[in-house]
Amino acid sequence: MVKLAATFRGHFSQWDTTLPAQHVENRAAGSIHQAGWTIRCHFGIQDGREYLEYFASHRMTNDRLERIYEDGTSETLDVCREFYSPQDPEGETKLIVHDREFYKKVKDLGLM
Repeated sequence: MVKLAATFRGHFSQWDTTLPAQHVENRAAGSIHQAGWTIRCHFGIQDGREYLEYFASHRMTNDRLERIYEDGTSETLDVCREFYSPQDPEGETKLIVHDREFYKKVKDLGLM
């Protein structure tokens, strides 16, 4: 779990935001409110690998859903889309549908 915590720290190093040690030790869900960020997280296991899943929101960037595995590898599961191409006649509709699905997923995971 040391690598997991280090990867999380790397994701938020610009804001000096770290994952509280008690979250990692207890594999506890929780929230972090720091430097304009609201980060909600929980732990899980998939295919025998422990992971931290988190939803991060900041007014200066798009909301995102990320997963970090115990070995430190990470993946972006999804992001809120903020823009669409005006050349795509269905762009606005696609954006709205995607974002509704994105926030439903975050809510269903218990991270909102």
